[in-house]
Amino acid sequence: LFYLLQDGEKILPAVLQVFPTRSRKRMSIVLTEMNQQISSYIRGQLTVAIAVAIMFSIGYAIIGLPYGVTIAILAGALNVIPYVGSFFGILPALIVGFVISPWMFVQVFIVFVIEQTLEGRIVSPLILGNSLQMHPVTILVVLLSTGKIFGLVGLLLGVPGYAVLKVIISHIFDWYKEYSGLYKENVEKEENSIEN
Repeated sequence: LFYLLQDGEKILPAVLQVFPTRSRKRMSIVLTEMNQQISSYIRGQLTVAIAVAIMFSIGYAIIGLPYGVTIAILAGALNVIPYVGSFFGILPALIVGFVISPWMFVQVFIVFVIEQTLEGRIVSPLILGNSLQMHPVTILVVLLSTGKIFGLVGLLLGVPGYAVLKVIISHIFDWYKEYSGLYKENVEKEENSIEN
């Protein structure tokens, strides 16, 4: 990681040497956009993790769980791993709640259900959707389908993989429009309407 951070500017020119000279500029744009999408995804995941820690902190404070803030921060950090991280993050809270009383155990479980509902249906799709410029429904569909097909790996890599594929396919389609000549009439009509 140290060498990647230190020599990060040298990676793109080195990778571009593999491609033909004519396509290096276009490939530079594609690789830069892919890098931006993955960076946005990581920033979005960290923002969701902070939001999860805050929601758990509020919930645990309401029910009066001892060590609630510490457990909430742990749950937020583990939330970077979708679904499985939430399960491991709630285990300490459930154990502490069970040791205190069965009613505290039930309250911790209720806080967990409320947090999961808010995070899975509202917070995560909105934050990731804004950072990746994707509709929240698209993110939900990608997570559900990749999770069903590929399991845990699909949950981890589904959204960033979709973001990278989106960049590649959009550039391939732009290249196709440019070289096929099939879309020039629409471009000319748009230009004429803008001039008028």
